[in-house]
Amino acid sequence: MANTKRGALGRGLHALIPEERHANNHTQAPVDGAPASGTQVLELDPRGIDHNPSQPRKHFNEEHLEELAASIKRDGVQEPIIVRPKGDSHELVSGERRVRASIMAGLETVPAICREVSDEEMLKFGLIENIQREDLNAVELAQAYQRLIDEFGWTQERVAEEVGKKRATVTNTLRLLHLPRNVQDEVANGNLSMGHARALLAIDDPAMQAEVCRKIIEQGLSVRAVERIAAEGGKPKEPKKPVPKDPNIASLEDELRRNLGTRVAVKHGKNNKGKIEIEYYNLDELERILEVIRP
Repeated sequence: MANTKRGALGRGLHALIPEERHANNHTQAPVDGAPASGTQVLELDPRGIDHNPSQPRKHFNEEHLEELAASIKRDGVQEPIIVRPKGDSHELVSGERRVRASIMAGLETVPAICREVSDEEMLKFGLIENIQREDLNAVELAQAYQRLIDEFGWTQERVAEEVGKKRATVTNTLRLLHLPRNVQDEVANGNLSMGHARALLAIDDPAMQAEVCRKIIEQGLSVRAVERIAAEGGKPKEPKKPVPKDPNIASLEDELRRNLGTRVAVKHGKNNKGKIEIEYYNLDELERILEVIRP
């Protein structure tokens, strides 16, 4: 029995939606009384469906929703949403984006299949659906994995098996939850890549992780740069302040610049040794400078 149930979870929503779901046997949901439940496809008002309290997705891209709404407006909802009875109404099990986009598209009804789903199954199927469809950002994915572990006692191996991921992938994703909350938010918002986040995990101090995160966003630091910072103990090197130039050298450079009509740098080193660098930008410029220098 346990093995059968695990197999159903591995199939995601196919365990909830019968094969005949694409048949044109839509029926109107009853207005009064308990909501219908069975294999038939109901037509429900999307505005009257209660949201899934176990929905793992926290961020919904408005641009993507608008694109989905335009598609639904043109072609309709291609796959029924899944709901469960809740008093005299229905509660969403799966299909949050389709419901939101249908409301944006102005649809009066959406196709839905009603199933008797327990709270535990509702959370599991909701998580697995989003994970398998890759609808979650990295932090939402980590939180979904952690909920499966905390609420249902799954091991990381079990999570990996159920969602079709490698164990190492699940482990690395879960490590994101060790980052400070504000850093997790930047990953969730797309301001920080997974590569940056993994590099930050090599820094032990949460305050320093947050500081380096700020510098990544402000300065556009690469993943390699963050890895170097982590290897140096987590503290970014401050840029070196330029050494003040000797006023006599600066005066000499100005004189040469005026005489030659181009940029000149005098590098004065130890033991009164050094070099003079004269810039030119093409061969004609070089010929002009040579004519000035030649006796």
